Amino acid sequence: MNIFNNLRLKFEVPLWALIPELAVIDTILENRPDIIILAKEDILDGLKNNNLGRHDNPTVEQIVRAGIYKETKGRTYEELYFDQYDSTVCREFLLLTNKAFCKSVLQKYISKISSENINKMMMEINKIAGELNYEDFKDTRPDTTPVEADIQRPTNNSLVYDCIKTATRFFEKIKDKYVFEFDQIEKKRQEAKKINYELNNVKGQKNKNQTKKDNRAEKMKTLFVDYLQLHQSIHNDVEGLIESGLDDLNPGDRIRIIELEKNMTIVYNNAYRFQIEGKKVENKDKIFSIYETHTDIIVKGIRDIVFGHKINLISGRSNLILYCNVEDGNPSDKYLFQKPILEIEKNYGVEQFRSSAADGGYASLKNLNFARKKFVNVIFTKAVGSLQNIATDETIETELKKWRAGAEGVISNFKRKFNIGRVVWKGKKRFDAKIFWSVLCYNIRVLTGHILKTIKEEDKKRRVII
Repeated sequence: MNIFNNLRLKFEVPLWALIPELAVIDTILENRPDIIILAKEDILDGLKNNNLGRHDNPTVEQIVRAGIYKETKGRTYEELYFDQYDSTVCREFLLLTNKAFCKSVLQKYISKISSENINKMMMEINKIAGELNYEDFKDTRPDTTPVEADIQRPTNNSLVYDCIKTATRFFEKIKDKYVFEFDQIEKKRQEAKKINYELNNVKGQKNKNQTKKDNRAEKMKTLFVDYLQLHQSIHNDVEGLIESGLDDLNPGDRIRIIELEKNMTIVYNNAYRFQIEGKKVENKDKIFSIYETHTDIIVKGIRDIVFGHKINLISGRSNLILYCNVEDGNPSDKYLFQKPILEIEKNYGVEQFRSSAADGGYASLKNLNFARKKFVNVIFTKAVGSLQNIATDETIETELKKWRAGAEGVISNFKRKFNIGRVVWKGKKRFDAKIFWSVLCYNIRVLTGHILKTIKEEDKKRRVII
C-alpha cells in the first residue's frame, strides 16, 4: 500500500493536515474496501441485500466511516449530526453529497455493528501496521482494567425500589384498561419511596455507640420487612398482568416485563436473605442492576470496587493493542494469560514469539510452563518462590520490566482519550461494541503517530540530500 505518497498529497490540503488520524484511515479505507465489507452483514441485517436500502439511507461505507469519526472525535450522535453541517472534514470523510443523516438513522445503523466485526477491523489495521514494519507481534505485555457500566451504586433497597417503580411504569402504560390496579400500585410505589428515603437516612450511622448501632440495625430491619412486603405485593401484580396477557403492550415492553418478573424474584430473595435472615449472598447469585443485568462486580485487592466488566488487553512494541476481550465475571488475571497468546499467534501468523512481560497477577507455574514453549524471554514483575523469570541476560530482564510498565500508559491513554472509564451504551452487546470501537480508534491514533514520524524523517533526509 503506497500510503505515504497518498498521505503527502492529502496533507497538502490544510483540511486533512489538521486531523491526520482521519486522513490516515481515509487513505486506508480507500485502498482496503475489504475492511468495510466486514461490517456489511451486520448493517444490512433485516434489510434488502443491497448497499443502500432506501435511497435516503447511508451506505455501508458511510456507516463505518461515521462510527470511526464519532469515536475518534468523541462525539455524541447529536453532535455527529451537527458536524455534518458544520464541519467540512466531516462531510468529506463521510462522503456526503446530499443532506445530512439524522442522529436516529446513524444510531440505528452504527449500533448494529457487532463487537466481533469491529475486532476484525481492528486486526486488519494492525496487520497494515505490520506491513509497514511498525509492529512484528513478537513481544506482548498483557494487562487488565475494569470499566464501569452505567448504573447507580447498587444496594438492596435501591434495587427493590428500582423494581417497584419500573413495574409502576408498565401499569401506567395500560392504565386505561387497568385504572384501579394502577391507582393501587401507584399508592404502593409512593409508600415504597417513603420507606426507601427512611432507609437511606436512618440516623446513627456515624455514631460509635454500640447501642445506637444496634437500634439502627433493628429499625432498618423493621423497615425492610414492610419494604419487602410491598415488593412482593407488586410482584404478584406483575405476575397477574403476565397471566392475563400482554396484548396492550408493544413487543419490546412484553420482553422487558417478563425479564422484570424474573429479576424481581432474584432481588427479593437476595434482599430477604441478607437484610432479614442475615445470611451472606454470593456474588454469583447477585444482580447489580435490573436495567443492566450483565453488570459484574470487579474486586481487586484494596482498589475501589467497580460495577462493570474486566477488560483484558495485550499491547505490542508499537503500543498498538493486539488483543482485547471483555471478560465475564471477575476471573483472576492468571486465568487470562494463555488464550490471548494463542489468539495473537493465530490471527497474526506468529511463528515464534520473542518476549512476554506481565505483572504479578498473571504469574503462575502453569503460565510459566506455557510461556517457555512460546517465548524466548518470559518476565513476571513479581516472580517468587519456584517461579523464576526466563531471560537471556539480566539487562534484557530489566529492560522488559521497564517496558511492561508502559502497559499502564497504554491503558491510561486508551481510557481517557476515548472516555471509557464508564460506558453509557446500554446492554451487553453495545457495551462490548463501545469498548472495541475505542480500541479500533486508539490503534488508528497510534498508527498515525508512527506514519507521521516516518514521513517527517523521510522529508528531513530529502532536505539534507538536496
